[in-house]
Amino acid sequence: MNSFGEAICVSLHWSRSATKVKAAIIKEMNLTMPVVVMLLPQSRVEAANVALPKNWELRFLEPSTVDGLMAACRDADCVLTLGSVATIDARFLENCPKLKLVQCLGAGFNHVNLAAAERLGIPVANSPGQNANTVAEFTIGAIIALQRRIIEADSQIKAGNYSSFRKKLLDTGLREIRGSRIGLVGLGHIGQQVAKIAVMLGAAVCYFTLRRKPSDFERDLGVEYATLDSLLSSCDIVSLHVPLNSETRGLISSRELALMPADSLLVNTSRGEVVDNAALAAALESGHLGGAAVDTLFPEPPGTDHPLLNLSRPAQAKLLLTPHIAGVTTSSFQKMLSSSIANMERVLRGEAPEHLVSKAK
Repeated sequence: MNSFGEAICVSLHWSRSATKVKAAIIKEMNLTMPVVVMLLPQSRVEAANVALPKNWELRFLEPSTVDGLMAACRDADCVLTLGSVATIDARFLENCPKLKLVQCLGAGFNHVNLAAAERLGIPVANSPGQNANTVAEFTIGAIIALQRRIIEADSQIKAGNYSSFRKKLLDTGLREIRGSRIGLVGLGHIGQQVAKIAVMLGAAVCYFTLRRKPSDFERDLGVEYATLDSLLSSCDIVSLHVPLNSETRGLISSRELALMPADSLLVNTSRGEVVDNAALAAALESGHLGGAAVDTLFPEPPGTDHPLLNLSRPAQAKLLLTPHIAGVTTSSFQKMLSSSIANMERVLRGEAPEHLVSKAK
């Protein structure tokens, strides 16, 4: 183990011995390699097959302790972070005096203490829109899975209940996207892609955001604006596409779920904290909701006492859980990684970063 504790200090383009030779040459030339720490497994970056700058000292880190994380990043110029891997708090930022950029892989940045970053003058940027189509595709797939009760049908057939369950489905009826009314809470890059696909498939789509879009934008996209309460009370399907912040934390709780029509569906691919998990579990148990698809839980990973992991069998049958994978196909990961690398290169050349989410300049 080297002086960076739990960090794995490897360049993808240089063997360990070659890296030492390269560092010695640069030292002789009185140059300094920028230090870029990626809070990702090296294997995952390698699998993405994205070219990395040869003039960076790269460190790949899978942090297991806060102290190990800080030790690896103490002399970092840039840190590439993913919300599900590590929390970038005030203590971390105060421990990194050379830091020029915290680059978030993807759109989410709620795992970074923006107030501390702004106080310390450390820019924080994200990579918005790179996986918008990927998450939209997943969202539509989740809606179809819930409407057609695909997961439940698979389980029943494997349990030997083919005929009885098929009869039950035919007796109760199955729904489809055409003719459904879909409400989108949030209409950023992802929400817009969901709207395009849903409209193409024959759904009526309304949306809620804090700042209403221009009328020509609504017309071109084929959506209509609604207040949050109106959207919740009038839609067969509600899909969440908002960032996590003080305004959206706990946005969907018991009151909001009660507004939704009986047998309606909820899809959450944003952040787990946007939905009150206990309230969602209760709505599924009572039979008020027809189903829910949840890609983002809180916390991640969930403990064995998590409300959504302790449902009765009937309620379980209505719930589709996935491990925060809506936006991480191979293709979308390549796009997010390439965009993040380009932004770090920009900063290391002395240019301003793009897609700032903090006020620090």
